[in-house]
This record gives sequence, structure tokens and C-alpha cells, in this order.
Amino acid sequence: MQNLTEEELQELEKQLSCPEGDNGINVGNIMNESNINMTLSGIEAMDIQNQDKILELGHGNCGHLYKILEKAENVEYTGLEISKTMWQYCKENYTDTTASFLLYEGQTIPFEENQFDFVLSVNNVYFWAEPFAFIKEIEKVLKVGGSCIISFAQKSFMEKLPFVRDKFTLYDDQAIRNLVADTNLQVESIQSFSDIVTSKLGDSVNRLYGVAVLKKKA
Repeated sequence: MQNLTEEELQELEKQLSCPEGDNGINVGNIMNESNINMTLSGIEAMDIQNQDKILELGHGNCGHLYKILEKAENVEYTGLEISKTMWQYCKENYTDTTASFLLYEGQTIPFEENQFDFVLSVNNVYFWAEPFAFIKEIEKVLKVGGSCIISFAQKSFMEKLPFVRDKFTLYDDQAIRNLVADTNLQVESIQSFSDIVTSKLGDSVNRLYGVAVLKKKA
């Protein structure tokens, strides 16, 4: 295991929540690699049909974009990022697709009601500043019958990581259920997974994660 100083741990936590600069590009690449199973599980949970509209929140370097676009014909993908570094990277590197990438402030989703068939969030629910207000934003932009997919590492795993500090709000299955209890989103399922990954500190760990499917009711 790589031993990081307190300052380095704080910088890592900051970069994970919002990658910035050259170091942010590197962190984005590392996150794409380490998150890929969680991302693919989230994509698999979406029954994407032709011409569906997909919104992804916190897409990072979006190395998985083609996996989404190949699921059906004429899929319309929109990515939202708080990281200017990741937003700029994607704007420059996916010009061969019809995907659009937007920068936002992380609290208000800048779309009208009933716009998207799916909203995807992979490994970033921990950073929502106002979780209930934000899940209501997701509910707003989803079409009736549409689904929000949240891939999240389980609290029991996350709380053991030394770089998980005040910027993180941790979740287990029940916390996800509690989050949507007073919304128009219904828990369709929460699947459990595990994989072996290289942690941000360089050691191999058994990661436990869940994929929640939250469907917007009429």
C-alpha cells in the first residue's frame, strides 16, 4: 500500500469529487479504469431503446461513452459535469459522436421537466451537496416511466478507505431507499455486486457495490 501524507489524502479527496488540471486528467483516467465494472453494471441496468435520451451526471472522462451509444440506434447522450477539466476533455475527445457535454454547478439540473428516459450516476452520489433536493431534480427531468440508475460503493466498503473524509456522504441500500422515500421515484431493484480493484492507494481490495434502479411513477 502506498502511504500518503495527510496533505496528499486531502488532495486525492478533492480530485475525486472534482478533478482539476493536469492531475485531474490523471485522476479521471484512474477513475475510469477503477470504476469500469460499476459503470458497465449501471449501463446494463438501462434497457435502452432506439432514440432514448440519456443524461449522465458526473461522467468523468467518459471512456464508457461508446458502450452506451451502441446499445441502440440514435441514442441521444448528454453529460453533465462540475469539473471544467473533465468537461473540456470530453468536448475535445468525442467529436466523432453526437454526444453533448455541459458544465453545471452541481445542484440544479439545467433542463425542463420530462426530458430523459434514463439518468445515470456512477460513483458520485456521495458528493451531492443536498441529496434530497438533487434527487428531486433528477425526478423532475425524468420522463414518467423513466429510470434513474445509481451505481454506488457500499458504505461498509467506503468507510474503510483513508481518503474518504468530509466531502463524502456514504450510502448503503437502506440509505438509497430512504433518499427516495418522499419522492415520485420508486425503487425497482437494488442489485449487489463485488469486484477486485486496485484502490487509489495502489493495493487490491474487494469492493462491494450496488446498482439501484429508481423508476418515476405516473
